[in-house]
Amino acid sequence: MTIRDFSGLGRVLVSRKMKLFRVSGLGRRTILIYIVTIVVPAGILLYLGIKTFELQRRNLATLKAEKVDVDLKEETLKASEVVFAGGTHPIAQYWFEFENGEVLRPALRSGWRRDIPSEFAEAEREELSEEWHKALASYRALARTETWKALALAGVARCLEKLERMQEARALWRDLALSYPDDRDPSGRPYGIVANISAKNTAGLYEKIESGRWELSGDVAEFLLTTLDPQRKSAYLQRFEFARELEEQFQPQANLRENITYESRFGDRFVLYRTDAAGKVTGFSVDQEWVAGTLLPQLQRKAGLNDVSRPELVYGGAIALAILIVSAGVLVLLRDVSREARTNRLRSDFVSSVSHELKTPITLIRLYSETLLRHGTLGLGEQERSDFQGIIVRESERLTRLIDQVLTFSRVERGDQTYNLEAGDVAPVIAEIVDDYRELLERSGFSLKRALPDSTPMVRFDPTALTRAVVNLLDNAVKYSGDSREIEVRLDVRGADVAFEVADHGVGIPASEHQKIFERFYRVDNGNGKGGYGLGLYLVRHVMDAHGGRAEVDSEPGRGSRFRLILPVVTEWANSASS
Repeated sequence: MTIRDFSGLGRVLVSRKMKLFRVSGLGRRTILIYIVTIVVPAGILLYLGIKTFELQRRNLATLKAEKVDVDLKEETLKASEVVFAGGTHPIAQYWFEFENGEVLRPALRSGWRRDIPSEFAEAEREELSEEWHKALASYRALARTETWKALALAGVARCLEKLERMQEARALWRDLALSYPDDRDPSGRPYGIVANISAKNTAGLYEKIESGRWELSGDVAEFLLTTLDPQRKSAYLQRFEFARELEEQFQPQANLRENITYESRFGDRFVLYRTDAAGKVTGFSVDQEWVAGTLLPQLQRKAGLNDVSRPELVYGGAIALAILIVSAGVLVLLRDVSREARTNRLRSDFVSSVSHELKTPITLIRLYSETLLRHGTLGLGEQERSDFQGIIVRESERLTRLIDQVLTFSRVERGDQTYNLEAGDVAPVIAEIVDDYRELLERSGFSLKRALPDSTPMVRFDPTALTRAVVNLLDNAVKYSGDSREIEVRLDVRGADVAFEVADHGVGIPASEHQKIFERFYRVDNGNGKGGYGLGLYLVRHVMDAHGGRAEVDSEPGRGSRFRLILPVVTEWANSASS
């Protein structure tokens, strides 16, 4: 150990300690600078960009909506021209005719009043007098003429029912409904409906009425549909609800001109109408469901209201990308600062550990050296002098290993560490290392089980670096064996690799720590008070990486650890062996 060695070690420790405080302040300044120069301006620009984009989007949407309103009015007027010309169009819901404040169509009240012909006076008197046979004969005589045949056949069918000749009556009602479906009774009801009801032949009749097969007034339609099915709600009757609203609320404009389309709104209704020369108003109710569900979406798609334009997509994507980049920067910065803070904390522990490790051997060397100098050859027996000298040598070796490890770490950190790799048989080198270490193990009460072959395939290795790696694994096995006093070493060939293992039966390492233990300054907290300063396994991994190999560990808490150094066999040797 020379003054230069101590001087180099001092420079390493001082530089590490100074770097601890410098990195901490740098991390804080880095975060502050990043926030002030990037995050805050980016946030302001992002906010202004979003507000500007939102304003432009609203203005564009307003312009498009106004265009859609204009287009909707134009399309509605075009559709009204088709309807007023006698064509059909889905925009027309209910057609109406209006005159002198009254709805003529769809008619709310039946205006059908038909006087009974004088020829039927006698037959009706007989029917009212319940002279069924006479009335039957009279109606049959009237049925022989075509003028009032439907009316006469209806009388015949009624008389047959009174005489309880139901089969004949129903057959006649069916014939009447089939032959004269559009003729009406004195109340204005089509025989196609009333005759079928009397014949009990009502299948599909409700649907025929709803389809508009016969033009009916509101009161007649409601009566007939209720007769057929009192529980059923018919959409057909909604036109008469519209007619009632029209009669109550509709007021045509004054001074209407022919062939001009006017519009009016009342309640939820929207109607278009015109007038003729006689002053009668005709028009229709606009089917607003069709407009909202079909026409309006078509116009909106045409105007691009429902589409996200390409500029919107690009701008939105740019905003999302900016947010992502800033967020990623924050996350990366926080991760780096957190990692640096953790590394600084580990460095601090490292400095404390190394200082403690240095203090012990130096104190012992000084103590025993002063004792030997003070007593010389007097007052000490030969055995005592030999023991003191052995302690000084052992602690000097310990101090040398410690300083070598710190200096090696310093060279690794600077990238100055070099290795002299040469092809050779690793078995004799490892056997020599293990044999040299055996004395220390036995003196500490350990037994060593070894399974080392005389030779192995050729590998490229640096004997000095490999010695440090092997000794480090043996040191760890001693430190972490717990109550166990047995250590195993093994060297064997595994495929294209040579593997050296050191196994103990001590405290073990949790699976979550297996990768971390190879990081610099990392130490497993196993609660036994023993441990190094977090460099040994880090340097072992660096040595194995430089050799093109790897360091592995298999361990469980309470079941010990098995560390493994893997060295690849030289390619030329492997090829010749396989040949």
